Amino acid sequence: MAKLDFSMRGFAYESGIDCLRDSFTAAAKGIQDKIREEAEAWGSQSGDYENEPEYAEDGSTLFDPADVYTYKIEVLQDAYAELRKAFAITIYHYWERKMRSYGKLQKGDHEKFAEVARSLGIEIPSEFARVYRLANALKHNSAGTLNKLHEEWREVSGVLFRAEGDRDWYSGIDLTDDHIYYMLDMTKQAGPSVKKRNAMFEAEIGAAVPLRE
Repeated sequence: MAKLDFSMRGFAYESGIDCLRDSFTAAAKGIQDKIREEAEAWGSQSGDYENEPEYAEDGSTLFDPADVYTYKIEVLQDAYAELRKAFAITIYHYWERKMRSYGKLQKGDHEKFAEVARSLGIEIPSEFARVYRLANALKHNSAGTLNKLHEEWREVSGVLFRAEGDRDWYSGIDLTDDHIYYMLDMTKQAGPSVKKRNAMFEAEIGAAVPLRE
């Protein structure tokens, strides 16, 4: 008899990650489509951009459709950046909530949740620290959390120095879509697998089924 190699808990965990991935892709596409629509309207001088610029008698500009276009694109790009940051926090919280549930914990910190994962035979990749540090920096917007993020993931921390004092460090964190997909991959690896046999899976089925000689 072959070993059973399926974990219902792993299936549920990975399905949740896949749902987050699909949700982010759909939301990002909505903003991308809107940016493209505005660009096409600007290129054809249609819609909000069909009127000619208006000038005062002294030559100063009263209205310029280019300003409207610039404003709209900036708003959309800001929304896109906020979308990525919101998902970055959500991705880590998904892992956190799952570990709390698996360990039957009412409360705890990252190390406690990681301990739960290890006790279940889950090998957390070292790069998962980036997911944790990023979520912490975004939530707390403090110099301390940003410096810890900088140690783990300089590509997104937005600083080339040691952060000090109270500032809007949140705004300096710069994420791309690839960063979000990377975080999803790391978080999937940091949880139970649908296929990988581990201590948690063996607990689910009671005991391992031996291979037939």
